[in-house]
Amino acid sequence: MSLNSVMLHENTRHPVPLPNENFLYHCSGVKLELRHTSEGNYPGAGLSPECASGTAFISNQRIVYLPKSTTHHSSTAASKPGTLNSFTVPHGNLHDIRFAQPVFGANRFEAVVEPVRGGSGISPGSLLVLSFKEGGGFDFVSIARKIVERTRETGEVPPYEEELPEYDDPPAPSAGSSGPPPAYPSDAPPSYQK
Repeated sequence: MSLNSVMLHENTRHPVPLPNENFLYHCSGVKLELRHTSEGNYPGAGLSPECASGTAFISNQRIVYLPKSTTHHSSTAASKPGTLNSFTVPHGNLHDIRFAQPVFGANRFEAVVEPVRGGSGISPGSLLVLSFKEGGGFDFVSIARKIVERTRETGEVPPYEEELPEYDDPPAPSAGSSGPPPAYPSDAPPSYQK
């Protein structure tokens, strides 16, 4: 997982896809919390980012969270410690995925996350909690579970919803072209008799 490292498209609040990445689902009105769960932590140790409202994206490679106030210029900007401008975690760094449906409160996606090499100061074994205040949590968790299972089974990123390749139209014959016309069958189809 990594903080403040997500690049955004110039005029939108959508993440720039990594090579071979397809975004499958996104949901607004999501609260993010990172809770320390590893042993030996004391209150105030490390960072515990929290954001009350933002958008969660899920792709075939990672989960991305953008706070509501994040813009193209602030998504990767250096900021004071503890400020959350963006968050990302590859599916391979998620463990113990759970979906909580409390009687009172929003549905939650919970998973233990491991930091990526060179990531920011989040301690290993932190708990990622995404609370879906405006719905969409069940679909988000279903997609996340399928992708994490597939990644663990095959060891590679699943190529979900790949677009078909573009095909070129055959070149139009030029007016001065003396080449032969395309070959069509000269036989007429058999007639149908009643």
